[in-house]
Amino acid sequence: MLDDVRFALVDLETTGGQAANDQIMEVAVRQIDFSGGEEWAWQSLIDPQCSIPSFIQGLTGISPSMVRGKPVFSDVQDELWSHLENAILVAHNARFDAGFLRANFARFGRQYNPPVLCTLKLARTLYPEWPKHGLEAICHRIGFHSEGHHRAMADVDAMKAFLDFARRDVGEAVFNFEVGLLLGLPVLPPSISQTEFDAIPGRAGVYRLLGEAGELLYLGAASSLQEQILSHFSNSAGDSKATKLARKVAGLQWQAHAGELSAGLYLSAALRHEKPQMQRSAKAVGKPCCVRFVSIDSGGHSLRLRSGLPNDIGQSGESVVLFRDRKQAKARLVVLAKDNDLCLSQLALLSEGQRCDCSVCDDIDCRDSDGTENVENSAPADLAGSISRLKSAFADYLYTPWPFAEAVLIYECNDAGLAEWHLVNDWRYYGSFIWDANRQTLSPCPRAEVDGSAALSLAEAAARCEQQLGFHYDHYRLLRAFLNELEWRPLSAFAKI
Repeated sequence: MLDDVRFALVDLETTGGQAANDQIMEVAVRQIDFSGGEEWAWQSLIDPQCSIPSFIQGLTGISPSMVRGKPVFSDVQDELWSHLENAILVAHNARFDAGFLRANFARFGRQYNPPVLCTLKLARTLYPEWPKHGLEAICHRIGFHSEGHHRAMADVDAMKAFLDFARRDVGEAVFNFEVGLLLGLPVLPPSISQTEFDAIPGRAGVYRLLGEAGELLYLGAASSLQEQILSHFSNSAGDSKATKLARKVAGLQWQAHAGELSAGLYLSAALRHEKPQMQRSAKAVGKPCCVRFVSIDSGGHSLRLRSGLPNDIGQSGESVVLFRDRKQAKARLVVLAKDNDLCLSQLALLSEGQRCDCSVCDDIDCRDSDGTENVENSAPADLAGSISRLKSAFADYLYTPWPFAEAVLIYECNDAGLAEWHLVNDWRYYGSFIWDANRQTLSPCPRAEVDGSAALSLAEAAARCEQQLGFHYDHYRLLRAFLNELEWRPLSAFAKI
C-alpha cells in the first residue's frame, strides 16, 4: 500500500512559533519511499530578513551572521515546491511545519494542503508506554546519535531513523497499517491478508468484523462488501470510534446476498439478536409515531401525534407523516418549524417551560397551551399555512399506503445468479425464499429469519401473510425504497406461471 507513495520528510527552523508573524530560517527535505528506492535530500539556510531572538539562537545554534546573505524564501520557494508537491509531508509535530509552509507558499499564490504524517502521533500510537516522544527522547530510546538537535537536516535524519526502527520493530504489516490509518489511506489490519480481502466480492451482502478472540465487534450490510469493509480501515484519525474499531479487528466474515434489500432485511433481524461490542445497539421494536393533520370546527387544522398506525390509515386517504418513534417525530418537526419560522406552540411542539420565538408570537398570544399534543389554533389561517408547509417539507416522511390488494413476492437477483423472493404483505416482512417453479413451492433461504425450514406452497405462503405481525418501521422504510426498483409480483400471479 505504501510502496507507491512518495514521502517528503521535512523540518523547519524558525524565528518563533507563530506562522503568521515569524519566519523560516532553515529548511531540510529528504524524499523517501518504502520500496527501497533511492533517496534524495536538499537543505538550505534562509535569510528571515528579521531579527532572531536569543532564545532561538541558543536552541538552534543559528546566528544572524549564518543567515546573512543567504537566499530569502522567495528565492527557494520554486525548488522547495517541486520537492513537496504530490508528496506526503512527514514531520515531527507536523502541524507546526505544515502551518509555516502553508503560510509562506500562500504569499506566492500557492495552496499547500498536503496529506500529513506526524511522526509524533505515530510514536505515541506505536509506543504508548514510552514516557516521552520528542525527537531527542526517541533518538535516545532507539540508540540513534544525532549530530545536532534543532538543526533541520539533523532532525530529518532522526525522523527517518525512527521510521526505519519502527518498521523493523513492530513489523511491516503493523507499521503500514498504523501509517495508513494516520493518513486516511485504505489499509488492511495486520491479521487480514490481501488474498483474503481480494476474495470478498463487490456485491451486496452482510459482514461481521471480529476481534482477536472471535468476538463480534461490528455487524453491517453493504451494496459492495469489499468497498464497505475497506472503508472501516480508512479515513480514521486520532481516537475516533472508527479508529478504535479498526485497531481491534482481527478477522472478518461475510455473506453475499441477492441484493441490497435482502442484506438490509437480514441485518435488521440480526441486530435484534446479536450484540456487536463496538456498535450502537439496535432500538427495540416499538410503535412508530404518526403525525396527523386534523381539521377542526373553526376551519383550521390541528397537529396530532399518536403512537402506532391508525386502523384506517389505508382507507382514509389523509396525509400522515410517519417516524420511527415520538422522540424522532418531535425532534424533526421542531427543526423544520424553526427553519421555517413556524409557531412551536401552535404546532404543540413546546416542552414544559419552553417559549416560542417565532415572529407570529409578536402578534398572537400563542403560549396559552394546555400542554397537550393536540392544540387548536386561535389563528386558523396561519396554522393552516404552517400545516401546508410542514406537509411539503416532510414529503419524504409521508406514509405510503400498501399499494397491493394482497401479499407480494419481491424478486431480487445479483450478477452471480443468486436470486431470492421476499414475502411481504402490508409492509410486513414474512421471510426470504427460493422459488421452485416446477414444484410451485417456496423454500426458505438458509440465512432467512423465518420459523421452520420446510418449503411452503403458495396457499401456505398466503396463510403465513395473514399472521398479525407488528409494523416494523425499518422494514417499511427499506421496502418503500425499493418499491420502484425491483419486481413486486402479487402472490396470486404465481399460480399462472
